[in-house]
Amino acid sequence: MTETDALVFECALDAPPEKVWRALTIPQYLERWLRPAQEIDLAVVTSEENKSLTYRWREAGEGAVMGMEDSLVTFELTPTSDGGTWFRLTHAPMTVLVAANSNLVGPVMLAA
Repeated sequence: MTETDALVFECALDAPPEKVWRALTIPQYLERWLRPAQEIDLAVVTSEENKSLTYRWREAGEGAVMGMEDSLVTFELTPTSDGGTWFRLTHAPMTVLVAANSNLVGPVMLAA
């Protein structure tokens, strides 16, 4: 992934990292705050409490683009001197590295 592949949003929030963390991790709060569509499947990839959280974002349903790769949504929380939070959201395509000498053209299939 390169920096140009990612969508990055940064801002200062008037709430401590612990409160922002709750908004990102409690499903009822996440729904109200982020409003992911029902056709979005979110799964936690990594987390460091009150500091960073990465979800795998997968679209499903009729609106999904066939062959669309999953993406990663990362939230980074940094406390500010005034008791607030510097908030950074990065939404980037999920890439799977393939060896340069791989002969694979399509998806990996396992033979039984």
